[in-house]
Amino acid sequence: MLFDVPIPEFNPTDIKVAFKIGSIEIQWYGIFVFLGFCTAILLACLKLWKQYKISVEPFYWFCLIGIPTAIFGARFWSCCLGDAKWPNFWNFSSGGLAIEGGVVLTVIAACIWFPYILRKPKYQIRDLQVKPETVRQVSMWCYVDAIIPCILVGQFLGRWGNYFNQELYGPVTTNQSFQWFLYYCLPYMYISGKWYTPLFLYEGLCNLFFFFILYFWIERISRRKCGDLGLIYFLWYGILRTIMEPFRYHEFTFQATYIMSAIWIAVAIFLLLLNWFLLPKLRKYKCWYIFYETIRHFYVSTYFKSNLLFKKFWFSYFHSKKLEVDTEKNAKINYLEDKINFEEKKHDFNIKNFVRKSEEMLYYLNK
Repeated sequence: MLFDVPIPEFNPTDIKVAFKIGSIEIQWYGIFVFLGFCTAILLACLKLWKQYKISVEPFYWFCLIGIPTAIFGARFWSCCLGDAKWPNFWNFSSGGLAIEGGVVLTVIAACIWFPYILRKPKYQIRDLQVKPETVRQVSMWCYVDAIIPCILVGQFLGRWGNYFNQELYGPVTTNQSFQWFLYYCLPYMYISGKWYTPLFLYEGLCNLFFFFILYFWIERISRRKCGDLGLIYFLWYGILRTIMEPFRYHEFTFQATYIMSAIWIAVAIFLLLLNWFLLPKLRKYKCWYIFYETIRHFYVSTYFKSNLLFKKFWFSYFHSKKLEVDTEKNAKINYLEDKINFEEKKHDFNIKNFVRKSEEMLYYLNK
């Protein structure tokens, strides 16, 4: 026979504060968010350094931009679609950070930063598998695959901040056995005289479980495309939020979440299809050149669509343009080879530890 579950003794206003430095209160929420950032950065660095064998320095510099951007984006998103209020925008101690906004704004910043920084010669690597050795530019998608899945660990740790804030919980539980479990393991789930389901824990464990799948298992699938890991994260998180949202307590339920989750799923599926069927064909060309030439000759193609003579002109024109691009690439290769020290080989990597195919991992500078 089960006895009545005792009432845990704690002050709800005190459990949020971990310690004080003078008059400054350091809250558990901020500590767990900080631990989430540090753990995600460490795991991403290990992936880049130990497995991908590419420079970690561009990611170091990006952290100086990405962390403030993520916090600002999370706060902005929470004020727009969450429970934060615009007058308290800069009062972060009042809570209100939405992970979706932080991820979206940080991804936008990364799409500007990494294509710029990876063009520098010191971040090029030499492919020892090709004879003679070929200088390659690392693809931005490599950093996407290494960094974005690690966000899941940061989300798992950040959810424990919700526990100390007594938020993000599910419906009331009346199961006495489960209440005993909450009493010994999660006593702060006793809120306003009732025991609530620890929904934050379920969501966090799901994210942690899927992180291991992305980080260790899907990573080892040789037939996948570069960039799939980062795109699968968006697909997973959209699906998880859609499943978890109906179980949230009404105070933490937002109708816009369903719309945003559907957008995340649709965009992720679209980008995955694009990454599998279109981007591999365009990867050997410069995208800006393709778009420029397409727009430039759009009116010509529509006017001479059925003219056989124009078709001959079209192919001969692009063939000559491709020769010009190849000449520019060869000149750039000669410049890079003068800059790279063959004796030091700072950017060499061990091919046997390399999971991806070379043509999917890196952009060729000479094709």
